[in-house]
Amino acid sequence: MNINSFPPEILSQILNHAVAYNLRDGVSFTFGLSQAPQPGRRARLERYVRGPNHLRAWDAASPLRHVCSLWHEWAVTNSVKDVYVRKRQGSERWAELSHNRAAYGSYELMDQSKLTGCYVYRDPFTPLQQTKGLFESHAMLASSVQRLWIHGFNGFENSTDVANIVRACSGLVAISLPWTLLRYLTASDWVRLLRHGSDNPLVSLEFLSVDLQEAQTNDPQNRANFRALQDSRVNFGSLKRLKLFGDSTFMPITDDDLFAISATASGLEEFHMTCTSSITINGVMSILKASQSTLRVLEHAPRSQDGFDHPHPGSLADGEHICEVLTSCPNLRDLSISVPTMCADLFSNENVRWKGECQVRAAHLCPEALSHAKRQLQQKPTKPRGKSSRDPSQLALASLLVQSRNLINACNRLRDHDPLSIEIFFSDYIFEPHARSVHGYFEPAETVSHGLWPQLKAPSGKGPYGSTGLYGKGEEGVYDRIDEEEFLKGLEGDWIRIND
Repeated sequence: MNINSFPPEILSQILNHAVAYNLRDGVSFTFGLSQAPQPGRRARLERYVRGPNHLRAWDAASPLRHVCSLWHEWAVTNSVKDVYVRKRQGSERWAELSHNRAAYGSYELMDQSKLTGCYVYRDPFTPLQQTKGLFESHAMLASSVQRLWIHGFNGFENSTDVANIVRACSGLVAISLPWTLLRYLTASDWVRLLRHGSDNPLVSLEFLSVDLQEAQTNDPQNRANFRALQDSRVNFGSLKRLKLFGDSTFMPITDDDLFAISATASGLEEFHMTCTSSITINGVMSILKASQSTLRVLEHAPRSQDGFDHPHPGSLADGEHICEVLTSCPNLRDLSISVPTMCADLFSNENVRWKGECQVRAAHLCPEALSHAKRQLQQKPTKPRGKSSRDPSQLALASLLVQSRNLINACNRLRDHDPLSIEIFFSDYIFEPHARSVHGYFEPAETVSHGLWPQLKAPSGKGPYGSTGLYGKGEEGVYDRIDEEEFLKGLEGDWIRIND
C-alpha cells in the first residue's frame, strides 16, 4: 500500500514525526565550547553560529520536499505555520554561509580573518515588505500561517503592510504585535484580525511595548490614532489569551484600553501583564471580572525595566474588596498578582483551584482587616510585650500568614502533583508561609537592637522582590532568612516595621 494512500490525518502525523526527528538530529549550531572541559584534558574551542528556530524547522522539512509533489506541498505549508518578522538594524554584517552546513564540523565565521561577509546596508523594512508580497501572491502559503510575530515595526508607516499581511493570513490563531498597532489599525482591520463568530477566530493576542527613539516620538505621523476600540464591531469575545509585555511612554496601553477590551472579552483563559507600569489594578480588575468564570491564568507583575521595582498598583475606584473578587474565580489556577491591599480573606476560600507557585505582591493591608484586628485588640486586651505589641497591622499580618498556611495544607491534601506554594511580597520582605520563613535585609535592625535581634538567621538565596541574587543593585543589602516567629518578635520589639 502506498503511503500516500493513508488518510491525510495519519500521513500528516507521520510526516510531523519525521520533521521532529530531523530537527532533533539535524544541524543545531550554537556558539561556545564544543564539549565540556574534562579534568586533565585541554578543551578544544570550536566556534559555532546559532540560527533562528524557524530556519532550523525549514531545514528539517527540506528532505521531504524532494520526495513527491504531495509531500512538497505539505512540507512548505507546514514550515510556514510559525512566521517571525523582525526589523533589521540596517547595518548588519552578512556572512556567506554554505547551504550544506552539515558537512562542516564548525563555522569559523567569528574569526575576523576568515569572514567572507561584508558590511552592506539593507533596508530594515525589507522583511516586512517581502512577507507582504509573498503572502499576497501565494494565498495557500498565507492561509497556512497559524502564529505570527511582528516585532520592531512600531511606526505608522508600517501599519499598512501589517494590515495587508493580516488580511492575507486567514488562518491565524495567535499573533504578537507592536503596541502602537492598537492605535494604527482601523476598526475594519481589527474585525478581520479577530474574526469573532467565525469557525477559526483569533485566540491569542500579544502586545510588545518598547521605548521609541526621539525622532519617532516627534514624528507627527506616528501620533495617528484611529480609536478602533471604540467601534462596536471590534469584538474580543473569541480571545482565549491576552498578553501585554514591556513599557513605553509613547501612546502606552492604559486602563481605558482594557476597559474597552473587557466590554467584549468575556471568555479569556489567560491574562498576562508584565513590566507594564501604565496600567493600574482597575484595568486588570476589569479583565478579571469580564472573564471571571473562564480565567485560568492571571499574571500581573508591573515591574519596571530593571526588573526589581514594582510600581504601586493603584487603588480600586469603587472601593470593592479585591481579595473576595480573586477568590471567586472558579477556574483560576495560576496566580501572580500585584494588589494595592491584601488580607487573610485572600486565602480563606479553600475551594479555590490554585496550584504551583502563587505570588502575591501588596503595598498595604486591607482596611477591613485592620479594623477587624483593632476590634479584636479592644475586646481582648493583652499585656504589651513591646512598644508595638498592640499594633493592628501585626495582628492582621499574623492572621494572613496563618490563613495562607491553612490554604496550602487544604489544597495539597486534595492533589498529589503540582502542590501549591505561596510567596507573599510585602513591606520589602518575602514571606514563605509553607516554610514559616521570612527573607529580607535585617542588618539595620540587628544594629539598632545591639545584636539582640534576630537571634538566629541564615543566608537567603533570594534577592530584592524575589529575584535570585542582587544583579549589581548596589543600594540593596544581602538578604537573610529568619523564622516567621522570630520576625513577629521583631515587630513586637519595634526592631522592624511593616506598612499598615
